[in-house]
Amino acid sequence: MLTVSEQYQEPERERISMTGISFRVVEQYKDMLYRTALTMTRSHADAEDIMQEVFLKYFRYAPEFASEEHRKAWLLRVTINESRNLLKSFWKSRRTDLDPADFPQKQAGSQKNSGVLQAVLQLPEKYRIAVYLYYYEEYSIKEIAGITGRSEAAVAQHLVRGRNKLRKILEKGEF
Repeated sequence: MLTVSEQYQEPERERISMTGISFRVVEQYKDMLYRTALTMTRSHADAEDIMQEVFLKYFRYAPEFASEEHRKAWLLRVTINESRNLLKSFWKSRRTDLDPADFPQKQAGSQKNSGVLQAVLQLPEKYRIAVYLYYYEEYSIKEIAGITGRSEAAVAQHLVRGRNKLRKILEKGEF
């Protein structure tokens, strides 16, 4: 029988250690994960919560990665899954409007047209995430398929349909 102090000790695997490397990972990926969560949830508060959950999972499970690209793909996959889980949760019944000007820019010199971003945010989720990852995060169709768990053909079709819907939105000036 375990003593009370032994019962409440955290197993080695669940201890979260914050090293210099950990802070580097947070600094390197925080804006990308925030933009991705914001694209899906359309809420700043929810995007921040999701980003926090993603980093907690990263530190808690400390997965081993073959390369930096695998780490980046894992973080994006977890961000997308957390966003979807939040959106389908029972208590999440409303979404707030989003001001695209509040998006952190990928690079200081890279000013994305906020009207286009606003139009992208009006797309249905499956088109929105494909268009966002392809154009804003510069992933290939194959990489998006791996991240979203869809086939390459489905991702390519989502991009085609997303572009068509985006063109209609932009022509009407509904953004």
